[in-house]
Amino acid sequence: MNTGSLLQQFLDAAKNKKVLGAYLLTCGRMDVASRIADAFLLNLFCKNGGCGRCSDCQKVMQGHVDILRLCAPKVDALRDALLFVAEKPYEGIHKAIVISHAHDMTPQAANSLLKTLEEPPPNTVFLLLAHAVCSVLPTIASRCAIVALSPVPDAQSVIAKTLGCDMQTAAILADLSGGFVDEAKRISEDNTLLMRREEMLCLLHKLLMQKGMAISTFADYLEKYKDCIQEMLGMMLSYLRDIRVYQKTADHALIINRDRLEDISTAAGIFTSGTIRNMINVVFETGKRFFVAVNYRLAVEKMLFCILEEKNQCSK
Repeated sequence: MNTGSLLQQFLDAAKNKKVLGAYLLTCGRMDVASRIADAFLLNLFCKNGGCGRCSDCQKVMQGHVDILRLCAPKVDALRDALLFVAEKPYEGIHKAIVISHAHDMTPQAANSLLKTLEEPPPNTVFLLLAHAVCSVLPTIASRCAIVALSPVPDAQSVIAKTLGCDMQTAAILADLSGGFVDEAKRISEDNTLLMRREEMLCLLHKLLMQKGMAISTFADYLEKYKDCIQEMLGMMLSYLRDIRVYQKTADHALIINRDRLEDISTAAGIFTSGTIRNMINVVFETGKRFFVAVNYRLAVEKMLFCILEEKNQCSK
């Protein structure tokens, strides 16, 4: 079975409200896996097939009382999670626990899940997101239905041919979609996402290049799109990685955000490779924080302050 049909069956199960107790989604890109998990939850909790507009869909994306999101949880957090699923749903007929970065769970934490994954409470579904099946304990994988997600080979060329776009646009769509053609098509038809990307990269470049830029404008922008923060952080990571790649290779063909090549080459000549690496780590760690309850504004501002600190240390 190819990835596309497997993914569609996974989403259709949620839409038809005929889900299994536990799924293991494997994907090299956690931001893509998170978007697919969200699509599953929209289908499961929405009465209109995951319309994305109703109050149920808004709750799924903004915080639903019957959905618990965790990131590489430790034993104590999983004990609380098991208490959460032991109670009946408050608003609907299902409860869901999403565990991102399941590959980073300790053996002790993973083992604490085994009994519940073997026999999940009625109307409860676990979604475990990991890089690969082999990256989680075999005892965990054996208790889950495996949904292996992998991009099409030579995704950029396939997307260019399928959507009839140029290679530069295809490279951007392949990056945003994780190499999934259907997702790339959705993005290409959603002008708002591409607009957000343009705005995000402009703000990030200003943060890197301008002296004395107040972070409040950037923080306000990220707060405006807090419902899709993982996408926004993914765009930041893509841009910063392009800078590092250019520093190492100066090869235009390896740059994903080729429409920003001039800005990327300028930044590559100003910052050290270590500085960009540290900035990447800051954004990555911030993304992990948003899978648990956190003060959004403080987390965003801390991330931006840390990027500025790296920038200022490099310029000293």
